[in-house]
Amino acid sequence: MKKVYALIITLLFLFTVGCSIDFTTTKGTYTQTTTVTGTQTTTEMNMDDVISAVYAKIYAELYDDIREEIIADLSEEEFAAIYDDVMTDLYAKIDSGELTLEAVSAVNQILDVALNAANSVVGVANLNASNTIQSVGSGVIYKQTGSTYYVVTNEHVVEDGTSFEIYFEDGSSIDATLIGKDALVDVAVLTFVSSETLTVVNFGDSEALTQGQLVLAVGNPNGFDYFGSITMGIVSGLDRYFDIDNDDVTDMFVNYIQHDAAINSGNSGGALFNLNGEVIGLNVIKIASTEIEGMGFAIPSELVERICADIEEFGVSKQVPVLGITFVDIMNNPTYFTTNNITLPPSMTSGFYVIGVQTNASFDGYVQIGDIVTQIGDVTIVNSLDFKAGFSQYRVGDIIDIIVYRNGSYMTIEDIELKPRP
Repeated sequence: MKKVYALIITLLFLFTVGCSIDFTTTKGTYTQTTTVTGTQTTTEMNMDDVISAVYAKIYAELYDDIREEIIADLSEEEFAAIYDDVMTDLYAKIDSGELTLEAVSAVNQILDVALNAANSVVGVANLNASNTIQSVGSGVIYKQTGSTYYVVTNEHVVEDGTSFEIYFEDGSSIDATLIGKDALVDVAVLTFVSSETLTVVNFGDSEALTQGQLVLAVGNPNGFDYFGSITMGIVSGLDRYFDIDNDDVTDMFVNYIQHDAAINSGNSGGALFNLNGEVIGLNVIKIASTEIEGMGFAIPSELVERICADIEEFGVSKQVPVLGITFVDIMNNPTYFTTNNITLPPSMTSGFYVIGVQTNASFDGYVQIGDIVTQIGDVTIVNSLDFKAGFSQYRVGDIIDIIVYRNGSYMTIEDIELKPRP
């Protein structure tokens, strides 16, 4: 049914576009009256032509593919019933004057902007010491200074590489230089020099995203044979956190955008666009499972943009600190303590029970195993999910105080400098 919804959403998207030209319809035709420099003209068009015009632009690249996928899942009768309902609504909008040629033109312009922005997505090849490609991914051209172009991608796309190349849709490539990376958030920046005029895109406001908003994912799934593939979906969720580095601790440094636009291996480092053609996320991972479908994640552009600025200036990111503790969330894991014969104070219903401290990380030398951390900076710990949202305000280099419960009493530990991952 998700594919059916995608088709319906695409149609209904037309109905939300503002319009200002009124027209009336007769059976099978409509009449539009306009005034140009004092002269009134009347144009009459067949309604079938209007529908054809809508399909020609809006569904040329989307409708046939979606319809075939739906038919593969539904019988012809089931699809016909759904299709008839949608088209009845579309005709009703045209008859009522809510959908006009001006509205269609506005949608055309929106799609043109979004599709043009897709040209900023390139291929990134990671080469080893033998100058052999060992992995490929995607990247986004986000800045130009003279003849130098800046490309942002995922750190895991360039990981362990000794040299790098940028690939274009025509199959040509150009050498690139890695200027810095952030393994924690999984962002890297490369530059290359070209005399060509290439598409450069802007970062959008990921903090303005809303659940259900339409987005486009652009990248190179399964390699450059599918260069520049575009998929459409919606924002499924915001501020998602999970264990991206498989260390059995839910990570708290990236509030991922969850979406259902199809992405696959090779999409890493590609763009998640809004319909204004702005990058609002950098695709990084999907949950691949026979039980799960349509769960992709992107790093919010607000964080990506700040990391890129740091890398350009310093060669490293100074954005997201790491506490360096492994802990058990008291509120969400009450059975852990009974199972492990750990006695908590009767009044202790929330906090982080420390079970490990990472060497050279922010809390090394300050926090001990067995401590219960109840406040970090100005964030009182209720549970790990609330803490992640509150802690996102802090950056590497910030100085904070914390409150811990140790040996039967509370204590404040002052002037802790937040550090990046060791």
